[in-house]
Amino acid sequence: MSTAARPVHEGDWNLAFLFPDEVERARARTGLVILPLAPIEWHGPHLAMGCDGLLAHAFARRLARDLASPYFPPLFIGTERERRPETLRSLGFGGAEFIEGMDFPSNSVKSAYMREEIFSLAVRGTLDALFERMLFRSVVIVNGHGAENQRATLDRLCAEYNAGGRERLMWVYPGFPHSLVAGSIGHAAAEESSMLSATWPACVDLSRLPSQGPLRNVDHAVVDGDSFDGAPTPEHTVREEQDPRTHTDPAIGARYVEEAAQEAVAEIRARLLSGAAPVRPPH
Repeated sequence: MSTAARPVHEGDWNLAFLFPDEVERARARTGLVILPLAPIEWHGPHLAMGCDGLLAHAFARRLARDLASPYFPPLFIGTERERRPETLRSLGFGGAEFIEGMDFPSNSVKSAYMREEIFSLAVRGTLDALFERMLFRSVVIVNGHGAENQRATLDRLCAEYNAGGRERLMWVYPGFPHSLVAGSIGHAAAEESSMLSATWPACVDLSRLPSQGPLRNVDHAVVDGDSFDGAPTPEHTVREEQDPRTHTDPAIGARYVEEAAQEAVAEIRARLLSGAAPVRPPH
């Protein structure tokens, strides 16, 4: 089989597996590259710590297929800040503790968070490599981590890179359709557990959670969305409908991912690919 006819590695658009001529053709076709990222982070005892990055990876691969565009190898990086006192109290803590992100005192392993400025530099360096060295015209970041300061950092980078008058950078969540984002999303609860079960089933093991009894937020760092939004249960436990032990469903997770992918593809085409001229390398 000639190089020109060789299929993309296992149906995957991962940039690391492409030969130079395949990158050239992909770049000329749309000028778009997808960048998945999220930190290694505690997601309860029942989900792999790469949960957010794995979801970003799966979503980038899904977008790449529809957009016929490559994606950069996933960056397992991200940032967090200390929890506000009111959030700590909503989760069942006293309010004076210093807790960064989901690194609750009861966790056996801490998350690999970067400081915000380091995260910003790492993402900026990757974007500069994609824009200035590899000559892609536009970049979609698939951001698997919802921390306020991570979102703010990505928003600032988008504003900066888009300041020239043409939008060329945007970010999306992986697997969260608009209908789900509009409500309250938990951490390591039924929604994330279902999506990870649909995309990377070997990375979900519900037997690692207690088989019965309520799940207290402070015990496992599994939190439902309402508790994050300041409306906890009286006992600061995960609500039954978001309990991953009883409501993890890969079919529901697959539906979330597919709905979100269709929404993201439409938005990317409208914002970044509408009327875009093919990218040609300099002579």
